[in-house]
Amino acid sequence: MNEDIDMLIIANDLKQRGRKSVISGKFIFISMSNEYEYVIYPVNENKTLSVKELEEFVDFSNRIKKKGVIAIVDKYGDVTYYLLSEINLGKK
Repeated sequence: MNEDIDMLIIANDLKQRGRKSVISGKFIFISMSNEYEYVIYPVNENKTLSVKELEEFVDFSNRIKKKGVIAIVDKYGDVTYYLLSEINLGKK
């Protein structure tokens, strides 16, 4: 249930910033013009996020050709956005 509240907080924050957003499953898509360019993964500051979850999200955003963003909601309802581009943890 807390995740639903975080989604609404983020959607409201985006609306206040003049961004069009659509909630779809566990993600939020943002339109900067006429096309959805970003996919947001909402995270509460109290949730532990594993490296595997981050890697899966980056892979997902790359597959759908959208820029991946993590939105962290703090205990005051403030949202901080982080743009992710690539994660490569393989040994060389």
